[in-house]
Amino acid sequence: MNRHCSIRKLVRLENPSEVMVKLANKKRKWAVDQIISCRKSVQEVAEIYHVSKRWIQILVRRFRSTGAYPALNRMRRPQTYLSEEEKELIDKSVKETGLTNTVHTRLYIEKHFGKRIPYNKIHKHLLSKGLSKEDEKKKKQRKYCKYEREHSFSLVHLDWHESKVIKGKHVCVVEDDASRMIICGNEFDNGEAEHNLKLMKQAIKTAWKKYSSVIRECNTDKGSQFYANTLDSNGIKGKSAFELFLEKQKINHIPSRRNHPQTNGKNERWFRTYEEHRGRFKTFEEFVDWYNNKIHLGLSRKEGITPNEAIRSKLQPEAVLGLFWRFK
Repeated sequence: MNRHCSIRKLVRLENPSEVMVKLANKKRKWAVDQIISCRKSVQEVAEIYHVSKRWIQILVRRFRSTGAYPALNRMRRPQTYLSEEEKELIDKSVKETGLTNTVHTRLYIEKHFGKRIPYNKIHKHLLSKGLSKEDEKKKKQRKYCKYEREHSFSLVHLDWHESKVIKGKHVCVVEDDASRMIICGNEFDNGEAEHNLKLMKQAIKTAWKKYSSVIRECNTDKGSQFYANTLDSNGIKGKSAFELFLEKQKINHIPSRRNHPQTNGKNERWFRTYEEHRGRFKTFEEFVDWYNNKIHLGLSRKEGITPNEAIRSKLQPEAVLGLFWRFK
């Protein structure tokens, strides 16, 4: 492969968050000349100057696009540090939310205190206090492929989970796909199918009374609580009580493929949050209320949106009109 082509590809693939060390203009010129003339590789030049390969690649890319050797900007803004007030805001955010995620902390401070603090400075502060740690997996650029419905109540998810926090309890919730809001749920002594029906009835009631909406589709796995897995004597698959109930309510049932939990990934991710934070709350209701009112990064990593806010902003136009006439 042509080395110049490989350099262009590496510029896209290497980690852009690596620390960039200052190089004098003479060193920059020498580094670019070595790569362009193919006398040395990117790896060799990076090792000579003790900088990242990414930085050398950026210098070469700038030279190719402008035709001029990239010069050191001596007029750039000097490095700044967190003030005591900003440190207090970060600590207060962590204390109030119980979360040490850097993005979440930045959005929370901006939303509730009206202060913008750079992501990297928050991360360094959390690292210094032992509240965060470096994760090599998260340093690589990832391609996000997010599947979600456009409108609230167009699809809900149901699933069961055996609690590790509260021994002997089985958790089941109804989660809205578009907003990630937990419409209803509870911790039960067993995972019997009768609880599915109760929760689904409660979800339908909540959707209509609070949001003037109807649930259109429901996704579950093919567990016996939701799905009839046996055939009758004629080899015909029957229907479970849950399936018959959805059919009666004119709700389309979407069962997941076997051994494919990713289809119901939003519920699976919620159960992880449940295990991480349920122990901080006295009751299940308190935990769900906290979850529905906390900033959810799955909705947006640029705006501090909560599931309770998202479910209202993503309502169908007819539901918004219905609420208008209802409360007029």
